[in-house]
Amino acid sequence: MRLNTLLVMLAVWPLQALAQNNDTLFTGEVFSLQAQEIFVPLTNNWQARISMMLPEGTRVQRGDVVVEFDGSEVARQLEQQLQTQRTEQAKTERDIAKIEKELVEADFRLRLAKVSLELAALKADVPEGLIGALEQSENTLAKEKAGKAVEDAQEQLKDKQQSARERVRQAELDKQKGRNQYEFWDQMLESFVIHATQPGFIIYGKHPWNRTKFQEGDTVQTSFRVAQIADTSELAIRVWINSIDRPRIQSGTAVNIMLDALPALELKGRLESISDSGSKRPEWGKGLYYEGVVLFESAGLPQLLPGMSALVEPDL
Repeated sequence: MRLNTLLVMLAVWPLQALAQNNDTLFTGEVFSLQAQEIFVPLTNNWQARISMMLPEGTRVQRGDVVVEFDGSEVARQLEQQLQTQRTEQAKTERDIAKIEKELVEADFRLRLAKVSLELAALKADVPEGLIGALEQSENTLAKEKAGKAVEDAQEQLKDKQQSARERVRQAELDKQKGRNQYEFWDQMLESFVIHATQPGFIIYGKHPWNRTKFQEGDTVQTSFRVAQIADTSELAIRVWINSIDRPRIQSGTAVNIMLDALPALELKGRLESISDSGSKRPEWGKGLYYEGVVLFESAGLPQLLPGMSALVEPDL
């Protein structure tokens, strides 16, 4: 009986020891809860080159220029748009001047036709007994032709007036279209210069595919987060939890925090939240990782800076 009990204890003891030594550690990074995220703006070809970016860690104030993207291509498009507008404006003025001339000519032809009708009407009103039946018949026919000429002249004038209205309306639409296109390129060029909207430190972002930090001169794609202005008044830690460890950790868990840059500093915190879905991090392998947010137990830690790497251990 004692031998069986001893064998069971020997079989269980290594598993218990393994469980005690199998500490769960999560890799993390200090980040600002109040940060201005800087993304690559919309471009005409979905990519841009970082022409200027302040050195990482630079302290900036509201309004400072922190990042600039190369806008030479957009500036060229903007100048081309201005040239197109000038060309279209000259063409519009030429077309309208031509139509106005045709309107004057059509109005003159109508006035002339009306005068001809009045003369034809006077002749047609002469009694047959004074001029004879044949001449009376010719005068009546001439009056009918003059009346038809007036009708034709009126239709031509109406057509020219309609053409003038349509051309003016088209000119207004073209002008508005040109203004919209100019504003589009102008706003795009303006978006290439990023100003700080709050004081803080500039922290470089990482490429979503290879996790290398962005640098001045890099060609980046629209929507990439290239940097942030981090406000150090509210800091937390972003941790990545492997899918294997996910079932063993819950929101609200107390944690111990170790910072690589400040190894003597002992900090405690709490796992505030965990993302509902995981994502892959190719630099760590093929595993799936859930993003968690750890809040510090103590507030106002001047030694901390965004970007510091950390190890977080659940206090289970």
